[in-house]
Amino acid sequence: MVNRADAPRYRNTTDRPVHHLTVANSRGEAMGYLWANDEEDAAGWCLRPAGDAASFAEGLEWSAKLNAAKARGLVPTAALAELARGTDPRRVSHVVPGSLSAAPSLAALRELARVVTEADDRRLLAQLDRENADAWRELREALAALTDEDRAVRWSEGGQQPDGTWRMSHPLHSERLQRLVRALPAVGAVTPAYLWQDNPPPAVPADGRLGPADAVRAATAVVRGERFSDGTIAQAARSGLLDAVAESLCAWYEAVADGSQDDP
Repeated sequence: MVNRADAPRYRNTTDRPVHHLTVANSRGEAMGYLWANDEEDAAGWCLRPAGDAASFAEGLEWSAKLNAAKARGLVPTAALAELARGTDPRRVSHVVPGSLSAAPSLAALRELARVVTEADDRRLLAQLDRENADAWRELREALAALTDEDRAVRWSEGGQQPDGTWRMSHPLHSERLQRLVRALPAVGAVTPAYLWQDNPPPAVPADGRLGPADAVRAATAVVRGERFSDGTIAQAARSGLLDAVAESLCAWYEAVADGSQDDP
């Protein structure tokens, strides 16, 4: 399905109430919402940031279908009705039958899309490699070895060098800190199953504790985020977030290993 730059499109925003359909994956988990408002000729795809990695690509497909409906002159709600009728539950994503509903605004729908479900948590916990005892031992030992000096990450000197070149400052992670960071993907805590770029940055809860699924979210955001922004790991180490992540993951593994917690 080809979309030309000059092809007619529905408006991609509105301040008015919207009708919406739930789009789910083959497991019945919501991936996002198709929404429409006839008054402002507006329609679009609302991603569930807590959803699975396929949600983004599927959203592009559904958006292309909306564009095709606009090109044929359908009003937005008629486009939704057509997509609902033509859905196929055997595909990667489908419209949930009977899911047509209304929201007072697009902003309200986006808030609904941010609600995290138990299915979202289970999907992330399923990414953890409970069979790799060596990796979990390494994570536990790396956490125990971390010192306050490691957490207070220093930065290299930036600016103009003696030879006239310019150098960017960058964080100097200690070997012990690097060891802990390496241990996170080894246990499966850094995963493409979490859409970290579509979610707010992780933070340390007031009580300093993270649930295991939130620990996976934070681990993914911190480790992947460092590739795009130097200092993400340093900030997590300084704030206590990295400790909270590792402590939560280790506690989860110990509970699963001794049978006191069900495997997701």
